Parts: sequence; structure tokens; C-alpha cells
Amino acid sequence: MYQALLLIGVGGVGKSTVADAIGRVLTAAGTAVAVVDTDALAQFGPPPTNAGVPVTGFYDGLKCINLAALWANYKAIGARHIVVSAGIDTAAWRSRFAASLAGCTVQVVRLVAAPDTVRARLRGRDGGLKLERHLTALTEHEAILDAARIEDFAVVNERPPDVVATEIVTRAGWIGSLSA
Repeated sequence: MYQALLLIGVGGVGKSTVADAIGRVLTAAGTAVAVVDTDALAQFGPPPTNAGVPVTGFYDGLKCINLAALWANYKAIGARHIVVSAGIDTAAWRSRFAASLAGCTVQVVRLVAAPDTVRARLRGRDGGLKLERHLTALTEHEAILDAARIEDFAVVNERPPDVVATEIVTRAGWIGSLSA
């Protein structure tokens, strides 16, 4: 059986960091796992303006296409688990991303943290217009995720990444209780 975790949450909540930590936890336990940050799957631009290519959702669609290709390659070399960090905030996109992971049982995990924690993380990694966009969108994006309720479970990400990772893989049923 193939299994996937989609880590979602607002920008700066720690999706990529926790995905990497889950990869380390599973690898240490002897589990073959792929880890993918979808931000790296759509570094292309500008979006095409030719007929037939929708601009709305273009980048998320590109992420899904590329994720499907990566997953096929990882499966071919023996991966049975994949951890994906992604900015998914609707049921429709949850379905599209899940469909990109052919043959997987998919669980969506929402990472949450106090707004002040997220703001501090954003200030530590971003600058300029990117920082301002993330800070401005933070409250609105949190409300969108609250309303969408597309996660299977949520985990507070205000502890060391390996502790959060261990909680996630345990709650997902991937590994029995691990000592952190």
C-alpha cells in the first residue's frame, strides 16, 4: 500500500520544515520515503497567455502535473510513502493533488501555529514585497482554511520539528509510537 501526507497551512507555519523532519524520522525508522515541496514544482513564468491554458490556477495545476511525474518516479524506485508540503485551501485542490498521487491513501494534515509565531517565521525568511504579501494574507488565509476544513487532522507546530514530525506519523498510523 502506498501512503501520502499532504501538509497544508498558512505561509510560514512550517510545512517545508516539518515535511523534511518527517522524511528524517521515517528514514531513521527504515521506511523508504519521498519528500516534495510543491513550491519547487512551479517555478515558471510568466504563465502562458495562449488559448486553452487557463491562467487561474495555472501554478497549482502545474504543481499537480509535476507531482504526478515525481511520484511515478519515486514509486518506480521503491518509495511507498510520500510527504508533500503544499498550499492547498479548497476541497477541489485537495482532490487534484490527491489524484496526482496515484495509488496512494492520502491524509491531509493542517499545521497551525499562533499568528505571532508565524509572523516571526515569515520575518526570518522573507523580505520586501514577498514578506508584505504573506503578512497581509495571513489572517485571510487562516480564515479560508478554517472554513474549508479539508484536513483529516491538525497539529500545532510550535515545538521542535522532529517532535511535530513524530506526532504526525504516529497520528497518521504510519509508525507506532516513536521516541522523539
